[in-house]
Amino acid sequence: MKYLSVFFGILILINLGCAQKSVQIPPSDQQHLQSIQQGKYDFQGDSKRKDGEILEEELARRERERLKDTSYARKDYMQFKDILFDFDSYSIKNEYTGQLDTMVKWLNQNKGMKITVEGHCDEKGTVEYNLALGQKRAEAVKTYLTKSGIEVSRVNTISYGKELPVDPGHDEEAWAKNRRASFKLD
Repeated sequence: MKYLSVFFGILILINLGCAQKSVQIPPSDQQHLQSIQQGKYDFQGDSKRKDGEILEEELARRERERLKDTSYARKDYMQFKDILFDFDSYSIKNEYTGQLDTMVKWLNQNKGMKITVEGHCDEKGTVEYNLALGQKRAEAVKTYLTKSGIEVSRVNTISYGKELPVDPGHDEEAWAKNRRASFKLD
């Protein structure tokens, strides 16, 4: 008990001996402090910022703008439908050249976008044959796009052969839908 009373006595003396000091803020910093409290701080005028340094607020604003632009581009991109092929063929039909020309125009307007052309086949034939045919279909579309001025590095290709049918049916109507090239944004 004796030690407890000594401890509290020392604690009281410490509190009494340590008077709170007021901190003086220079007038130039007071203006900055008020601006910060009001949410009106001018980060552009901050002399402590190094040249070329971008503040988090500016980065966040730029990222929001980029995502907004990207979402509009993605929405526009959704207009592109699959390109269908004849049986055992990788020749692009004339009816799809207009769609591919529109895609070229879209890609030229959206320079930051890359696409993957996916080649697909119907269920007829072996796995190996359909993978090869699907690749030829994807490459035919890529060739059309790159000959129209799109950089090769912006168009990837992949073949899924008969593995990802859009129509699981086992008749000519389903097979015709599955012989296609589809598009994905990267």
